[in-house]
Amino acid sequence: MLQALLSRFGYLAVLALLAGAGLGVPIPEEATQLAAGALAHQGYLRLPLVIAACWLGIVLGDLAFFLVARRHGDRVLRTRMVARVLTPERRGRLEGHLARHAFLSVAVARHTSGLRLAAFALAATHGVRLRTFVLADGLSALVSVPLVVSVGYLFAHHLGTAERGVRRVELAVLGAVLLAVAVAAWVRRRRRVQARGDPSTGPG
Repeated sequence: MLQALLSRFGYLAVLALLAGAGLGVPIPEEATQLAAGALAHQGYLRLPLVIAACWLGIVLGDLAFFLVARRHGDRVLRTRMVARVLTPERRGRLEGHLARHAFLSVAVARHTSGLRLAAFALAATHGVRLRTFVLADGLSALVSVPLVVSVGYLFAHHLGTAERGVRRVELAVLGAVLLAVAVAAWVRRRRRVQARGDPSTGPG
């Protein structure tokens, strides 16, 4: 049914379904990307445009949810889809992570489907800047979307197997995001230390 819908309405359906998933509509995000990739393999859609539509749909959906949560914070936090996963202990941990590492927390949350909406709602209500959210979410999706869509493209005739394997792809992406952020943080810290120790920066 999903493939039939995507083949009939094309890129618009891909974008709309993934934007809806970002807003909390119970639409399987990975399955949609896999199905779109399979349709590209079958010639119904073009792979680069599928990747673009998937990325845009995901980012627009996440951004819309973030803006809604920013405007209606407590009401969003009390909704069932957020409150059922946001235990007091989990909320405390997420708030701590957001306070210390907002960019990294958003980037990681993009790949943790069970906690994503709760983490995004907390980010919106705890002062994470819009620019930080969009950059972290967009870059994180930019890593995962081409991979997931490509899995659907390569395993077009074995989507069941692809869907089981896509979790490994997500974990690999999560590891790559964490590694990239850790390396960037280390480089930045090292530069600061070197700048403090550089005699040329001292009083002359």
